[in-house]
Amino acid sequence: MPRPPYLGAAYYPEDWPREQVDDDIGLMLRAGCNVMRLAEFAWSSMEPREGQFEFDWLHEAVDKLGAAGIASILGTPTATPPAWLTSRYPEVLFVNSDGVRHGHGARCHFCPNSPVYREHVTRIVTRMGEEFGADPNVIGWQIDNEVHPVGGPWPTRGCACPVCRERFAERLRARFGSIEALNAAWCLNLWSQAYDSFEQVPAPDRGTWHHPSLLAEWAEFASDSYVAYLHHQAAILHAHTSAPVGTDMMPLIGVDHVKANTTLDVVQYNHYNDETNLHVAAFWFDAMRGIRPGRPFWNTETQTGWNGSVGINGGNKPPGWCRANSWLPIALGGEANLYWLWRQHWAGHEQMHGAVVSSCGRPLSMFDEVREIGDGYVAAADFLGATQPVSSGLGLMFSTRCARANQYLPIAPGLNYVAALQEQVHRPLLEAQLRPDVVYPSSDLSGYHTLVVPLLYCLDEDGLRDRLRAWVEQGGTLVIGPLSDVRDEHLGKFRHAPFGSLEEWAGVYCKYSLASAPHSFELTWLSGGQTFDSAIWADGFELRGAEELALWNDGPLRGLAAATQRVMGRGRVVLLGTVLPSSGWDLLLREFGVKPVATGYGRQIVAPREGDGRRGVVLVDLEGDGFTADLPAAGIDLLTGEARSGSVGVPGFGVQVIEYTA
Repeated sequence: MPRPPYLGAAYYPEDWPREQVDDDIGLMLRAGCNVMRLAEFAWSSMEPREGQFEFDWLHEAVDKLGAAGIASILGTPTATPPAWLTSRYPEVLFVNSDGVRHGHGARCHFCPNSPVYREHVTRIVTRMGEEFGADPNVIGWQIDNEVHPVGGPWPTRGCACPVCRERFAERLRARFGSIEALNAAWCLNLWSQAYDSFEQVPAPDRGTWHHPSLLAEWAEFASDSYVAYLHHQAAILHAHTSAPVGTDMMPLIGVDHVKANTTLDVVQYNHYNDETNLHVAAFWFDAMRGIRPGRPFWNTETQTGWNGSVGINGGNKPPGWCRANSWLPIALGGEANLYWLWRQHWAGHEQMHGAVVSSCGRPLSMFDEVREIGDGYVAAADFLGATQPVSSGLGLMFSTRCARANQYLPIAPGLNYVAALQEQVHRPLLEAQLRPDVVYPSSDLSGYHTLVVPLLYCLDEDGLRDRLRAWVEQGGTLVIGPLSDVRDEHLGKFRHAPFGSLEEWAGVYCKYSLASAPHSFELTWLSGGQTFDSAIWADGFELRGAEELALWNDGPLRGLAAATQRVMGRGRVVLLGTVLPSSGWDLLLREFGVKPVATGYGRQIVAPREGDGRRGVVLVDLEGDGFTADLPAAGIDLLTGEARSGSVGVPGFGVQVIEYTA
């Protein structure tokens, strides 16, 4: 069987004549592919009638692929139940917040809590495990496909069928104990919203201005419902296979990625970013690496060029873009890059999506680039398998729970938590070559000397408040704010201060808090005298033992501190009153000893790797303009065999994998 890095695509032999598999395999070998994903939507082909199974076609495909040296990743088909199931058991279908039950013919249109659906899921997944669990050609499993709560925009996502409503009431009862405790925690005397029983608490609908605490609890319930659904399938597969089990996720915040992966073996991720925003994919790859530190993730879907449905979206990509896109996950800690899809569908919903070959079997314009990528994966395999990305010791905290809450409690005008983190924090750190790891409230923080924690409403997630304090007191530098620690666990404000703990930790008194819109405020960074404008939010602080780092220059904040620092134990707390611009993050973190991994500034990936006595770097240009990197040692570009030392030039969308020899 092939070894990583894996290069492949999603393959749907059920949609084509069985004899065509041989032709496809010939093209796959020409393209340098060594793995294919199969079966993720093929329930009706595997179980055409209830309890009657047909696996011969899938065995034939897996066997032929394996004989050619191409491994298989099998998907459980539970995102698309067959018509016999939805017509005979309509109670398995998703019910939206208006009480309308979804119909057949879509994806993810099932109720994750339905005991009837779970029964059918158990049967098909068990049979797949029995058939393929010990197959040496199957190197991994994918549960379902891009699982997330459906049903419209937040807050109306999540199934609202009778089963889910009953389970939601049970969840509230288990958490609060009494309805009086819930009413008190959510301050429901306001507007006479208090409930008399847990059964009265509604599933949110689109026509009501619902309480933010209810919306938060419902979103958490919906997420946990899908997490339990994933874990149910994982337990079945683990009983039949030793191959790694995962679930392919999108950058959706409906399901908590960390919780979803607690019983899984490999983090899987799908993305469709293009030449304008590959840096966003870099954020999510850093986030995927942070879910299971030290273990490589799989990029289970991306495009070779354009994406689309019944029409093309995004258009053609420039030469080299597929190369940069395909090496990006490998540079940032992945061991697989798979395209959606191998052969374009000849009919249906997504027939115009890009692929490796067309529906008539002709190589598409990206085919030669795919072949080059496959050759490069083989050339660098030994080095990549022996090494891992080197952590800079800088962590950037991300919370799915906060991201969800932001959708129905944005606080600041137009605030989008995920977009702000991507564009106004991670992107500047990426461009300054400071290489942050994305960490989570549940992450082990011991390997980090500096943490950046912006816009994190609540510190009461996974015991973070106490762990953060202990981490700082043991020597860490916490760079926190704005809009962090401003809500309790139920999304209510604190009544003793604007923050839960930060005034005490930072040694300040927050005099004023203002939205930085529509008018921004100017601040001066005292070390160096640079001036910046506020973004998103503006807190003005009076000192209570802290040291000023920046001062506000105008408006009601004039003369107040815009950023402060204070020693706490062996570490320090740096409190920010606003989101800094790109140059501000660079200035701040370098001042605290966070060192860049390369000179220069821009959307380029410079990813050092070490392990097994070997070290080197992967260089990827994301902008198409090329860049120059200064190497700390001489080495060999494993993709070309050429020697590299000193300043090396990387062309537009170029890639170099350099192993140091000195």
